[in-house]
Order: sequence, then structure tokens, then C-alpha cells
Amino acid sequence: MSKIFTISPRQGVGYDVPLHLKLGTEFLVLLIGLMSFLSLLSAIGTLTLGHIASNWTTGLETSLTIEIPSANASPENTKKLIDALGSIKGVERAYPVSSSEMQKLLSPWLGDKSDIWTDLPIPQLITVELHSRSSDLIKTISDRAHKIAPDAQVDAHEDWLMDILRLANGLRMTSVMVFCLILFVTFIVIAGAVRSRMAIHHRELELLHIMGASDRYITLQFIRYILSQSLKGSMSGAALGLAILSGFMFLSKNNPGTVPEVSLQGLEWGVFLAVPAVIMLIGVLSAQITSLRVLREMP
Repeated sequence: MSKIFTISPRQGVGYDVPLHLKLGTEFLVLLIGLMSFLSLLSAIGTLTLGHIASNWTTGLETSLTIEIPSANASPENTKKLIDALGSIKGVERAYPVSSSEMQKLLSPWLGDKSDIWTDLPIPQLITVELHSRSSDLIKTISDRAHKIAPDAQVDAHEDWLMDILRLANGLRMTSVMVFCLILFVTFIVIAGAVRSRMAIHHRELELLHIMGASDRYITLQFIRYILSQSLKGSMSGAALGLAILSGFMFLSKNNPGTVPEVSLQGLEWGVFLAVPAVIMLIGVLSAQITSLRVLREMP
């Protein structure tokens, strides 16, 4: 019994049941590797979606836009409003959007013809950058803006923020559900593999029972077998996942406009390393539960 976890160069040492024989072992390792790879992809996808949502919302959360209709958009009113906004606690800075920037924003729809821009009544936009977002601060800014320019419109980007957060949270929840589903499928696959092995070696198991081997002793052998195969499969899946992640990081760095930014930072690498460990833990639990259940059903 004490030799069940011994290390030896000879095949089969430590197994009273010939679990070292192949009999589909490569297929089990391939399945575990695939599950590990898919789990890593879903975990990386969840983290990446968090980064993307943060990048999308950062600019909107810490800024708002004030629009002054062209009829009242005089330089004096604009400067007066900017000075008033700059004195509000919590406002980092306020600055007007220049006519060249406005033209650049609208040129895809209106074109670049100069006669259009001279006759077009363009409102004055003021961008307000905040230290941190709060409803009281937004209300103070709105009141101050309406006091100086009663027809000014304050856009706090709340609709955009809510839509982006709903989309990002929905996608992240989907990734988490996929991750959990993969773990469940991994549990079922390993349980099926253990049952299959126990059916193949049914006579050997009966003989061990007759010789006085306990269910725990036999279960430990199946746990060791599944642990070794899970280690091979999860490491293979992790290596493939690392290669895919490196490829996406390279593409996102060199093609920022076409490929979303994919990166892991700090403790997020711990999540990457933890996924193979979770796969191995699932394998051990599945082997233990399944083998004990089958052994208890045996006469």
C-alpha cells in the first residue's frame, strides 16, 4: 500500500490494476488537453472583456460634454462658462472643442467643402474632465452651466455607459457560463473514462477485493492514474493556450485598430496558471467519486 505513489522507471509500478496499459489513454489525454485549452480561452476571454469594457468606459465616466447652441456660442460666454466650471471642486479641467476638431468629427458626413462650414450653424462644445464621477458633481456642473447659458445641454454619457456596461457584463457572464460548462463536461468525461477502465478490469478489481484490498486503496490507484493523465493533458492545453495568447498579444500590439487588446496583468497570470490546476482537481474529484461509487456497487 505504501508504494502506491512510488516513482519508478518501470511501467506499472505502483498499480495493482494494469492501468499503465494504453487502452485509449492517448484519447483521454487529448480530451483533457482540449478541455484545458477551452477553459483557458474562456478565462482569458472573461479577463479581456473586462479590460475592453474598462477602456470603453474610462473616458466616458470621467468626462461630460456641454453643448451651447450656435446662437449663444460667443467667445465671451464660452470663456465665462469655462472659468466657472474650472472653479468647481472635482473638475480637473474644462476646454472648448475647436472648430478644426469639430470639422474633423463631422467631415465624414458633411465632406470637406469650405463653403458648407462657413454657412453651417455649428454649436460650441465644451469638454469637462472630472477627477471622479458623482451625481452631485454632475448636478452642480449642470446648474452652473444653465445659470450662465440657460439653453446649454449637458451630456453626461449615461446612456452610452449603461449600454456598454450591459453588453460587457452580458458577454462576461456568457464566458463564465461557458467556463463552468467546460468544467462540468470535463468531470463527466473523466468519470466515463474511469467507469470504462473499471469495467475493463472488473476481474482484477474483484480479485483485489477477495484479497482484502479496501475501496480506498483501489480508489487511490485510479486517482493516481487520472492525476498523471490530467497533468499531461492540462499542461498540453496550457502550452497551446499560451501560444494562442502570445499570438493575439502580438497581433493586438501591432494592429491596434483591427484586433482588440489582449493582455494579462499582474495577478491575472495567476488565473492563467490556476486553470490547469482546476482541471487536475476536477479530474481527481471525478476519479474519486466515480471509483468509490462503482466499487460500492460491486458485490
